[in-house]
Amino acid sequence: MKMPNEILLTLAEHMDTATRLCFMASNKKLYNLINSYEHSISESRAASFPLPPLGNILSSSTHERHVLRPYTFKIVRELELREHRIARLVKYWPQLVSCECPYGLPALTVSQQARLGSVIRRALNQCDRIADIAANEPCVLIPPRYYDYIFDEMYSLPEAMGSTDEELSKFNPLTRIDARLRQIEYIRSLSLEDIAGLFTLVNMIGYQSISSKTITPEKFASKVITEECILRHGTWFVWSDLLGDIDMIVLASYIVEAGKTELRGWEAGTFNAPPGLKMTLSKRFRELVGGETTVQVAINMDTAISKLLGDDE
Repeated sequence: MKMPNEILLTLAEHMDTATRLCFMASNKKLYNLINSYEHSISESRAASFPLPPLGNILSSSTHERHVLRPYTFKIVRELELREHRIARLVKYWPQLVSCECPYGLPALTVSQQARLGSVIRRALNQCDRIADIAANEPCVLIPPRYYDYIFDEMYSLPEAMGSTDEELSKFNPLTRIDARLRQIEYIRSLSLEDIAGLFTLVNMIGYQSISSKTITPEKFASKVITEECILRHGTWFVWSDLLGDIDMIVLASYIVEAGKTELRGWEAGTFNAPPGLKMTLSKRFRELVGGETTVQVAINMDTAISKLLGDDE
Protein backbone atom coordinates (compact mmCIF):
# COMPACT_ATOMS: atom_id res chain seq x y z
CA MET A 1 0.00 0.00 0.00
CA LYS A 2 1.41 3.37 -1.07
CA MET A 3 1.61 5.98 1.68
CA PRO A 4 0.41 9.50 0.75
CA ASN A 5 3.10 12.15 0.28
CA GLU A 6 1.57 14.28 3.04
CA ILE A 7 2.16 11.54 5.60
CA LEU A 8 5.71 10.90 4.36
CA LEU A 9 6.54 14.59 4.66
CA THR A 10 5.01 14.81 8.12
CA LEU A 11 7.15 11.88 9.21
CA ALA A 12 10.25 13.59 7.80
CA GLU A 13 9.47 16.75 9.81
CA HIS A 14 9.73 14.75 13.03
CA MET A 15 12.95 12.89 12.20
CA ASP A 16 16.45 13.81 13.29
CA THR A 17 19.06 14.09 10.55
CA ALA A 18 20.43 10.55 10.86
CA THR A 19 16.96 9.00 10.72
CA ARG A 20 15.88 11.21 7.83
CA LEU A 21 18.93 10.30 5.76
CA CYS A 22 18.28 6.59 6.26
CA PHE A 23 14.64 7.16 5.36
CA MET A 24 15.59 9.04 2.18
CA ALA A 25 18.12 6.38 1.19
CA SER A 26 15.42 3.71 1.07
CA ASN A 27 13.80 5.02 -2.09
CA LYS A 28 14.86 7.37 -4.90
CA LYS A 29 11.39 8.90 -5.26
CA LEU A 30 11.24 9.42 -1.52
CA TYR A 31 14.69 11.03 -1.62
CA ASN A 32 13.58 13.47 -4.31
CA LEU A 33 10.28 14.18 -2.55
CA ILE A 34 11.90 15.09 0.77
CA ASN A 35 14.64 17.10 -0.92
CA SER A 36 12.03 19.13 -2.79
CA TYR A 37 10.45 20.10 0.55
CA GLU A 38 13.72 20.99 2.29
CA HIS A 39 12.51 24.53 3.06
CA SER A 40 9.28 23.57 4.83
CA ILE A 41 10.73 20.51 6.60
CA SER A 42 13.71 22.49 7.88
CA GLU A 43 11.49 25.38 8.96
CA SER A 44 9.30 23.02 10.98
CA ARG A 45 12.28 21.21 12.55
CA ALA A 46 14.07 24.45 13.46
CA ALA A 47 10.92 25.77 15.15
CA SER A 48 10.91 22.75 17.47
CA PHE A 49 14.17 23.76 19.21
CA PRO A 50 14.08 25.74 22.50
CA LEU A 51 15.32 28.99 20.92
CA PRO A 52 14.85 28.77 17.13
CA PRO A 53 17.37 30.72 15.02
CA LEU A 54 16.50 34.30 14.10
CA GLY A 55 18.36 34.17 10.77
CA ASN A 56 21.68 32.74 9.60
CA ILE A 57 23.69 30.78 12.16
CA LEU A 58 27.34 29.72 12.51
CA SER A 59 28.47 26.11 12.27
CA SER A 60 30.38 24.67 15.22
CA SER A 61 31.53 21.17 14.23
CA THR A 62 35.12 22.27 13.49
CA HIS A 63 37.44 25.21 14.16
CA GLU A 64 36.09 26.95 11.04
CA ARG A 65 32.65 28.46 11.42
CA HIS A 66 30.59 28.46 8.22
CA VAL A 67 27.51 30.62 7.74
CA LEU A 68 24.42 28.40 7.47
CA ARG A 69 21.28 29.75 5.83
CA PRO A 70 17.74 29.30 7.19
CA TYR A 71 15.40 26.60 5.90
CA THR A 72 18.14 24.13 5.02
CA PHE A 73 18.99 20.65 6.25
CA LYS A 74 22.44 21.98 7.19
CA ILE A 75 20.98 24.38 9.73
CA VAL A 76 18.90 21.56 11.26
CA ARG A 77 22.00 19.39 11.60
CA GLU A 78 23.83 22.23 13.37
CA LEU A 79 20.93 22.79 15.77
CA GLU A 80 20.94 19.07 16.57
CA LEU A 81 24.68 19.19 17.25
CA ARG A 82 24.23 22.13 19.61
CA GLU A 83 21.35 20.41 21.39
CA HIS A 84 23.45 17.27 21.85
CA ARG A 85 26.41 19.23 23.20
CA ILE A 86 24.26 21.28 25.55
CA ALA A 87 22.66 18.09 26.88
CA ARG A 88 26.12 16.65 27.56
CA LEU A 89 27.32 19.84 29.23
CA VAL A 90 24.26 19.90 31.49
CA LYS A 91 24.67 16.20 32.32
CA TYR A 92 28.29 16.64 33.41
CA TRP A 93 27.87 20.15 34.85
CA PRO A 94 28.40 19.07 38.49
CA GLN A 95 31.73 17.49 37.50
CA LEU A 96 32.80 20.49 35.41
CA VAL A 97 32.14 23.34 37.84
CA SER A 98 31.47 23.87 41.53
CA CYS A 99 27.69 23.82 42.00
CA GLU A 100 27.20 23.76 45.78
CA CYS A 101 29.19 26.91 46.56
CA PRO A 102 30.00 28.54 43.20
CA TYR A 103 32.58 31.26 43.74
CA GLY A 104 31.19 34.73 43.11
CA LEU A 105 27.58 33.49 43.30
CA PRO A 106 25.18 32.70 46.16
CA ALA A 107 25.46 29.24 47.74
CA LEU A 108 22.93 26.84 46.21
CA THR A 109 20.70 24.41 48.06
CA VAL A 110 20.34 20.82 46.86
CA SER A 111 17.00 21.58 45.19
CA GLN A 112 18.43 24.69 43.52
CA GLN A 113 21.32 22.64 42.16
CA ALA A 114 18.77 20.22 40.71
CA ARG A 115 17.05 23.09 38.91
CA LEU A 116 20.33 24.56 37.67
CA GLY A 117 20.36 22.38 34.54
CA SER A 118 17.38 24.08 32.91
CA VAL A 119 18.90 27.51 33.61
CA ILE A 120 22.26 26.51 32.11
CA ARG A 121 20.52 24.97 29.09
CA ARG A 122 18.62 28.15 28.28
CA ALA A 123 21.67 30.35 28.93
CA LEU A 124 23.77 28.31 26.50
CA ASN A 125 21.06 28.63 23.87
CA GLN A 126 21.01 32.39 24.45
CA CYS A 127 24.80 32.52 24.02
CA ASP A 128 24.43 30.81 20.65
CA ARG A 129 21.87 33.40 19.61
CA ILE A 130 24.29 36.15 20.58
CA ALA A 131 27.12 34.49 18.63
CA ASP A 132 24.91 33.93 15.57
CA ILE A 133 24.36 37.67 15.19
CA ALA A 134 27.81 37.68 13.54
CA ALA A 135 26.47 35.38 10.78
CA ASN A 136 24.07 38.02 9.51
CA GLU A 137 24.42 41.23 7.53
CA PRO A 138 25.97 43.72 7.77
CA CYS A 139 28.69 41.54 9.31
CA VAL A 140 31.42 40.43 6.93
CA LEU A 141 31.84 36.83 5.77
CA ILE A 142 35.08 35.48 7.25
CA PRO A 143 37.33 33.74 4.66
CA PRO A 144 38.51 30.27 5.79
CA ARG A 145 42.18 31.21 6.14
CA TYR A 146 41.37 33.60 8.98
CA TYR A 147 40.10 30.68 11.04
CA ASP A 148 43.31 28.78 10.24
CA TYR A 149 45.25 31.73 11.66
CA ILE A 150 43.87 30.84 15.12
CA PHE A 151 46.15 27.79 15.22
CA ASP A 152 49.04 29.88 13.90
CA GLU A 153 48.52 32.13 16.97
CA MET A 154 48.21 35.14 14.68
CA TYR A 155 45.56 36.72 16.91
CA SER A 156 47.91 36.66 19.87
CA LEU A 157 50.08 39.22 18.03
CA PRO A 158 49.50 42.88 18.92
CA GLU A 159 49.01 43.88 15.26
CA ALA A 160 45.93 41.64 15.06
CA MET A 161 44.16 44.01 17.45
CA GLY A 162 45.34 47.34 16.08
CA SER A 163 45.36 49.36 12.92
CA THR A 164 48.74 48.13 11.69
CA ASP A 165 47.06 45.26 9.82
CA GLU A 166 43.56 46.41 8.89
CA GLU A 167 42.71 43.24 6.95
CA LEU A 168 43.69 40.94 9.82
CA SER A 169 41.69 43.09 12.20
CA LYS A 170 38.65 43.25 9.89
CA PHE A 171 38.42 39.48 9.40
CA ASN A 172 39.39 38.46 12.92
CA PRO A 173 36.80 35.75 13.77
CA LEU A 174 37.46 36.08 17.51
CA THR A 175 36.60 39.75 18.03
CA ARG A 176 33.71 40.24 15.54
CA ILE A 177 33.67 43.97 16.16
CA ASP A 178 31.16 44.37 13.32
CA ALA A 179 28.61 42.39 15.34
CA ARG A 180 29.30 43.88 18.77
CA LEU A 181 26.78 46.72 18.83
CA ARG A 182 23.92 44.44 17.78
CA GLN A 183 25.06 41.82 20.29
CA ILE A 184 25.00 44.48 23.00
CA GLU A 185 21.53 45.54 21.89
CA TYR A 186 20.32 41.93 22.06
CA ILE A 187 21.71 41.41 25.58
CA ARG A 188 20.08 44.62 26.77
CA SER A 189 16.73 43.44 25.38
CA LEU A 190 16.67 40.29 27.52
CA SER A 191 14.49 39.75 30.58
CA LEU A 192 15.87 39.80 34.13
CA GLU A 193 15.55 36.00 34.23
CA ASP A 194 17.66 35.56 31.08
CA ILE A 195 20.23 38.10 32.27
CA ALA A 196 20.50 36.30 35.62
CA GLY A 197 20.85 32.96 33.83
CA LEU A 198 23.63 34.23 31.57
CA PHE A 199 25.40 35.81 34.55
CA THR A 200 25.23 32.50 36.42
CA LEU A 201 26.58 30.56 33.43
CA VAL A 202 29.55 32.78 32.66
CA ASN A 203 30.56 33.25 36.29
CA MET A 204 30.48 29.53 37.07
CA ILE A 205 32.72 28.74 34.11
CA GLY A 206 34.83 31.86 34.54
CA TYR A 207 35.82 31.16 38.13
CA GLN A 208 36.29 27.46 37.40
CA SER A 209 38.72 28.34 34.60
CA ILE A 210 41.25 29.81 37.04
CA SER A 211 41.22 26.66 39.23
CA SER A 212 41.92 28.60 42.40
CA LYS A 213 40.19 30.93 44.84
CA THR A 214 43.42 32.91 45.19
CA ILE A 215 42.82 35.60 42.59
CA THR A 216 45.87 37.21 41.00
CA PRO A 217 45.61 39.91 38.30
CA GLU A 218 46.67 37.36 35.67
CA LYS A 219 44.08 34.83 36.80
CA PHE A 220 41.37 37.46 36.96
CA ALA A 221 42.21 38.48 33.39
CA SER A 222 41.83 34.84 32.29
CA LYS A 223 38.46 34.69 34.03
CA VAL A 224 37.23 37.86 32.32
CA ILE A 225 38.41 36.65 28.92
CA THR A 226 36.80 33.22 29.34
CA GLU A 227 33.49 34.86 30.26
CA GLU A 228 33.69 37.17 27.25
CA CYS A 229 34.41 34.22 24.94
CA ILE A 230 31.36 32.33 26.24
CA LEU A 231 29.11 35.23 25.26
CA ARG A 232 30.81 35.87 21.92
CA HIS A 233 31.08 32.28 20.71
CA GLY A 234 28.45 30.26 22.58
CA THR A 235 28.59 26.49 22.79
CA TRP A 236 31.33 26.35 20.14
CA PHE A 237 33.72 27.75 22.74
CA VAL A 238 32.17 26.20 25.88
CA TRP A 239 32.20 22.70 24.40
CA SER A 240 35.76 23.13 23.12
CA ASP A 241 36.94 24.34 26.52
CA LEU A 242 35.15 21.83 28.77
CA LEU A 243 34.39 18.65 26.82
CA GLY A 244 36.03 18.93 23.41
CA ASP A 245 38.62 16.59 21.91
CA ILE A 246 42.28 17.57 21.98
CA ASP A 247 42.03 19.74 18.85
CA MET A 248 39.07 21.67 20.22
CA ILE A 249 40.71 22.07 23.64
CA VAL A 250 43.76 23.56 21.90
CA LEU A 251 41.41 25.79 19.91
CA ALA A 252 39.84 27.10 23.12
CA SER A 253 43.26 27.80 24.63
CA TYR A 254 44.31 29.82 21.56
CA ILE A 255 41.06 31.79 21.73
CA VAL A 256 41.76 32.69 25.36
CA GLU A 257 45.37 33.67 24.57
CA ALA A 258 44.14 35.92 21.77
CA GLY A 259 41.73 37.44 24.27
CA LYS A 260 44.63 38.32 26.55
CA THR A 261 46.27 40.23 23.70
CA GLU A 262 43.00 42.03 23.07
CA LEU A 263 42.67 42.94 26.75
CA ARG A 264 46.22 44.29 26.89
CA GLY A 265 45.57 46.38 23.79
CA TRP A 266 42.35 47.74 25.24
CA GLU A 267 44.05 48.64 28.53
CA ALA A 268 46.91 50.34 26.66
CA GLY A 269 44.49 52.30 24.49
CA THR A 270 45.78 50.79 21.23
CA PHE A 271 42.63 48.75 20.56
CA ASN A 272 39.43 50.72 20.21
CA ALA A 273 36.22 48.74 20.36
CA PRO A 274 32.69 48.93 21.77
CA PRO A 275 32.18 47.70 25.35
CA GLY A 276 32.68 43.98 26.00
CA LEU A 277 29.71 41.63 26.23
CA LYS A 278 30.45 40.58 29.83
CA MET A 279 30.70 44.24 30.80
CA THR A 280 27.35 44.84 29.10
CA LEU A 281 25.79 41.83 30.83
CA SER A 282 26.98 42.89 34.29
CA LYS A 283 25.90 46.49 33.79
CA ARG A 284 22.45 45.44 32.58
CA PHE A 285 22.04 43.05 35.52
CA ARG A 286 22.83 45.86 37.97
CA GLU A 287 20.39 48.19 36.20
CA LEU A 288 17.56 45.66 36.35
CA VAL A 289 17.93 44.74 40.03
CA GLY A 290 18.67 48.28 41.21
CA GLY A 291 19.90 49.35 44.63
CA GLU A 292 21.03 52.54 46.36
CA THR A 293 24.48 51.23 47.28
CA THR A 294 26.98 48.82 45.74
CA VAL A 295 26.35 46.37 48.56
CA GLN A 296 22.58 46.51 48.04
CA VAL A 297 22.99 45.94 44.29
CA ALA A 298 25.13 42.85 45.00
CA ILE A 299 22.50 41.55 47.43
CA ASN A 300 19.76 42.13 44.86
CA MET A 301 21.76 40.28 42.20
CA ASP A 302 22.16 37.28 44.51
CA THR A 303 18.44 37.42 45.28
CA ALA A 304 17.57 37.43 41.57
CA ILE A 305 19.75 34.35 40.97
CA SER A 306 18.26 32.54 43.96
CA LYS A 307 14.75 33.36 42.75
CA LEU A 308 15.59 32.12 39.25
CA LEU A 309 16.71 28.79 40.69
CA GLY A 310 13.73 28.58 43.03
CA ASP A 311 14.16 30.36 46.33
CA ASP A 312 13.73 27.68 49.01
CA GLU A 313 13.31 30.13 51.85
